[in-house]
Amino acid sequence: MSTIAAAPSSDIAQPFHWLAEGWRDIWRQPAESLFYGFAVTFAGAVILQLSRNVPWLYVAAVGGFMLVAPMLATGLYQISRRIEAGEKITLLDSMTAWRENLDGFLAFAMLLLFAGTFWQLISAVLIAMFYHGNAADPVALAVDVLTNPANGMFFALYLGIGGLLAALVFAVSVITMPMLLDRRCGLLTAIGASLQAVSDRPLTMALWAGLIAALTAIGFATFLLSLIIIMPWLGHASWHAYRALTR
Repeated sequence: MSTIAAAPSSDIAQPFHWLAEGWRDIWRQPAESLFYGFAVTFAGAVILQLSRNVPWLYVAAVGGFMLVAPMLATGLYQISRRIEAGEKITLLDSMTAWRENLDGFLAFAMLLLFAGTFWQLISAVLIAMFYHGNAADPVALAVDVLTNPANGMFFALYLGIGGLLAALVFAVSVITMPMLLDRRCGLLTAIGASLQAVSDRPLTMALWAGLIAALTAIGFATFLLSLIIIMPWLGHASWHAYRALTR
């Protein structure tokens, strides 16, 4: 397993450096990077459109997007990896990066699929048991939850359980995918390194998680349009986070 040294307090602001490096990587390979942004934005729009008349499924889809995002960024990790090595890379090269550690990537994909399915189930159960109202669309549901005091328990449970699951997924995945690609190690080794990074640098990683959540929230608040930039930005930045955390 990779050895990760505890970070000094001066390293707490490192996530801003990772974002700066990720921003530079976008414009070093703009066509390839923005392809992933457009692809994820389009796929997200299709999924949300299909689920817009089923409030619980819509809400679960929004949360599920954040759970599976590390898997979607594999090609971006490969682009940043090649840039760092001073090598050229094509879009096709980045799209087939998963072949370099097929077993590890498939195992992690199954783990994320389980987490996403579990969150959908939990969302449905929470709405069925604790939601008081008959909202027919996601916007009406959100307004009803925020304005109707009777939904206070639902709101608290949803945020609490959702936040706990998101924190767990973040902890096991924050550097797992880049490490699977870079070192071709086993899934348990990569997850162990990810957990160690979070444990050794809690403040740094809390800031990083907060920045990811805030930027993703901006993406949804702009009807996914800003995700065209935000998604590749976070993907490239995550590569630099991995490199900084495993040196």
